[in-house]
Amino acid sequence: MLKFKGGGIVPGVSRAVEVKGDNELPAEVDVVVIGGGFIGCITALELAERGVSVAVCEKGVIAGEASGRAAGLVEYELLSPIKMSLLARSMERWRDMPTRINTDIGYQGTGLISLFNEEKQAEFSAAWLKDMQGQPGIDARMLTPDEIKAIDPNLGSGWHSALYQANGAAIEPRLAAPAIAKAARALGAKLFQNCAVRRIERQAGQISSVLTERGSIKTSKVVMAGGIWSSMLASHLGIDLPQMMIFAELASVEPINDGPRINGMTPAGYYRREPDGGYTFNKAAGRIPITPALVKNIRKLMAAPTDMDQEMIPVLNLRTFLWELKAYRERTGDEISMFEKYRVLQPEMIDEYCSAAVKEVAQYFPAFSGCQIRERYTGSLMTTMDNLGVISQVKSIPGLYIGTGMLYGLTMGAAAGEALADMITGEKTKFDITPYRYERFIDGSKFEFHP
Repeated sequence: MLKFKGGGIVPGVSRAVEVKGDNELPAEVDVVVIGGGFIGCITALELAERGVSVAVCEKGVIAGEASGRAAGLVEYELLSPIKMSLLARSMERWRDMPTRINTDIGYQGTGLISLFNEEKQAEFSAAWLKDMQGQPGIDARMLTPDEIKAIDPNLGSGWHSALYQANGAAIEPRLAAPAIAKAARALGAKLFQNCAVRRIERQAGQISSVLTERGSIKTSKVVMAGGIWSSMLASHLGIDLPQMMIFAELASVEPINDGPRINGMTPAGYYRREPDGGYTFNKAAGRIPITPALVKNIRKLMAAPTDMDQEMIPVLNLRTFLWELKAYRERTGDEISMFEKYRVLQPEMIDEYCSAAVKEVAQYFPAFSGCQIRERYTGSLMTTMDNLGVISQVKSIPGLYIGTGMLYGLTMGAAAGEALADMITGEKTKFDITPYRYERFIDGSKFEFHP
């Protein structure tokens, strides 16, 4: 059902910890990474570790948008088999990340649990698990009520059953991308914040430089990892990158005693223990703003099954619709771009979901009764129209690489960044990147939606 409330965009403020950046643009680097979220920062780290000179250009601050506002779970429950090789590799890379960069990212490797109070819910997950046997990275099992209590007494009682991902994990989004960016910078990567890329320039069809608001950087390779903004920048190169936004609401509560030690999900939504003992909550729900890109692809979406394990409500906001139209308009290199006008993109807070999630979870975990909400915040996720994402070189523009459009961007980001670095340096990728190629949108491939 279409709604008209909750699809707006407001001036945003970063939640992520601050990262020291660089000031003087280099004349030339091997690779320019556009975007300072998970994929951009991990790509930069991978390249810097291999001795490649790289500059990260972020229009706002590191992890200012989606990467600093994620739910923080590293998971694969109910996802499509086509994604499993990527997910398996990414979970390995996240597990190794704290040691690799020698920095705390709030990593919790205790597994993830989805608790069911009805047989129907359990049957659905059990059927998925049965179908996934033999897929890479799957380390999950169904639990009985006694097993739930044994694995974590603070999960309470009265559950019908649960799905336990033994290799599931969680990280703190406020810490992770900043810590990775800092590690990349320590290895020689240049980090520029409040430095929007206005235009990607070419000579004889080949990438030659990027023009930023601070000046130009000569380069032969560019990684477009700007999340929501990737489609706008791609359009300036004549590339159609079909993505859609999803606006979500989250809440953080003050530290409590006797809360669950294992992160996961109840019928009220997701929960994650924060480093200080507080908890993050969000419902498995969101709003999809109606935008020109969505309208353009609506026939494909309606013709394909688009089941998602979340409640998604379309919402029409005229300002957001017009904002996207303006963002797609190419400007001259001297004009202030939309990237500079929106340093941190943040959806408006309606509080339709996050407070309800906190209230409802107390019905399942008595420890949360009377807990105090210390922060309500929103985030804008981005996914390609087929919900698969892009990890790809663009064949028509030598030197251009894209890493964007993954709804589970936190979970998938570690492997995506590694794969982009592998492609750039000529190494074999650790999983099959064929499903994530950009050309599937233009080579006549059948449109398929992937949960």
